[in-house]
Amino acid sequence: MLSIHADTSHVIQLAVGPSFMLAAIGGTLTVLTNRLARVNDRMHKCRDERDDADPVRCGEIDGEMATLNRRAKILNAAVSTGALCGVIVCLLIGSLFVANELALAFDRPVAVLFVVAMLALIATYALLLVEVFVTQRSIHPT
Repeated sequence: MLSIHADTSHVIQLAVGPSFMLAAIGGTLTVLTNRLARVNDRMHKCRDERDDADPVRCGEIDGEMATLNRRAKILNAAVSTGALCGVIVCLLIGSLFVANELALAFDRPVAVLFVVAMLALIATYALLLVEVFVTQRSIHPT
């Protein structure tokens, strides 16, 4: 029969919260990559339209492509910060178990990792919000 040490079961309980955070990060990354894919699809369509467009329409398409490029850069930054957040959360969860097995007092570094992960998550959502505003402004530029 497999027996889990009382400390190990406590560490598993501590790791549940960050594990849910990791699931939320995964969902957020899915949303971000889907938005980035739509921007990429629209950019390809604009390039195809530009080949056959008159000079006035080319100017409009160039403006749309500039906005799409800005959106892609913001989304890439958001995906990067989201992925960084996920890596930090994985390090946090791993460090909980390593510190337990080595009997280390690792509470401060774990707290720092959690705060850094939260800051990265805040940056991810802030960048998503900026991208939504850029998108909204491109739809209704008033």
